[in-house]
Amino acid sequence: MDGAAVTAHQAVADAARSDGFSHGADAVAPENEGLDSNALIALTEWIRDHRAPIFSVLVSRNGRLVYELYTSSLTREHAHYQMSVTKSVLSALVGVAIDRGLLTGPDASVTETLPRALFASDADFARFRPVTIHHVLGMSALDAPDPPRVTTPEAIERHRRFRTAPNRLRVALAQPLLESPGRAYQYNDVTPTLAVGVVQYATATTALEFAEQSLFQPMAFRNYEWMHQDPAGLDLGGFGLRLRPIDMQKFGVLYLNGGRWRGRSLISGGWIQRSFSPWNRSRPQAADPDYGWFWWRSARRSGGAAHIANGWKGQRIAVLPRLGLVVTMTACIEDGSADAVFNELLDRFVVPSARGDRPLRRDPAAEARLARLREEVRTGPSRVSPQTETRMIPSIQTKDRRVPFRPYEDVKLKAN
Repeated sequence: MDGAAVTAHQAVADAARSDGFSHGADAVAPENEGLDSNALIALTEWIRDHRAPIFSVLVSRNGRLVYELYTSSLTREHAHYQMSVTKSVLSALVGVAIDRGLLTGPDASVTETLPRALFASDADFARFRPVTIHHVLGMSALDAPDPPRVTTPEAIERHRRFRTAPNRLRVALAQPLLESPGRAYQYNDVTPTLAVGVVQYATATTALEFAEQSLFQPMAFRNYEWMHQDPAGLDLGGFGLRLRPIDMQKFGVLYLNGGRWRGRSLISGGWIQRSFSPWNRSRPQAADPDYGWFWWRSARRSGGAAHIANGWKGQRIAVLPRLGLVVTMTACIEDGSADAVFNELLDRFVVPSARGDRPLRRDPAAEARLARLREEVRTGPSRVSPQTETRMIPSIQTKDRRVPFRPYEDVKLKAN
């Protein structure tokens, strides 16, 4: 056996020993999965010199972690605020509830699960009867513009009422509907409350507790948190989840692998396929559908389609099935350049690093340089500024308190 064959054989053996995701495990060598360490060195130097407020970047291929970078003296144990990546996790919970027969399917009306007493009137109940889970997950239900997308006095007041309501689901069910649910599109943070509502009333527990027992615990998530519950115990569907980047990456790998994690099926492959099949257009002029099921689809210049869980200020989980890649980023980019930063990271560095489907010859010098650079970036100048809002600062400690979900308390109060 020649030297190249021995190296390739050793790479396969090394890769079989660890996927890099276990507690305390290190990422595997990029070359084991056909990635070029030199391209990842260039990525690390770019992050070092760019000085954008990036907090983490992780890359895996074929389900194995090959690159894990943190800035600002952060560690793997710090949880990061997810913004709208929360919606994609919520979509997964809807899929699990359907898999388990707790919801009849995506074409079920929201009125099938939500108690009649939550609707302000018979007329409200009747007008929501045509609204399905499918519509909700495609942002094709409520006409409820809100900040930061719309900053009219009406939108700001709607946002205030929604955030301070004793039961936010009641507020959502009082909103007007889009003119053509199932065809129209309006991105807002009120519509996901309908998804939280059907999950919590179907499971009789909070979205976080359902996530714990169905996804987070089986995948060994740690230090997670779902902030901003309302007093009724409803989790906030549009944002609020906090996760470690390593667990964001696991979530992406779960989707890459058709709902399976280390051989165990956690979500049906059918739901994953549906999640990756956009059906709605976020812009009328879009050539093809790019949104659906609380996931975005982006056509890359190379590497095929990317399916993206997309959060404000730079929270991303991108799944590129053709290349077997999952890429996670967390950040607090507030100048509107988050898409440009992430696109450059993908198209200039990560996708070109994939040299083929077979292991490459390992370069110990390049691996050592990559490790030194990652530590240089981690311990370098902090990307957290004095202006960074508290929820966006990664931490190991929780930031909010939890209350139990009382699913039928409103019904009883109204009946009395």
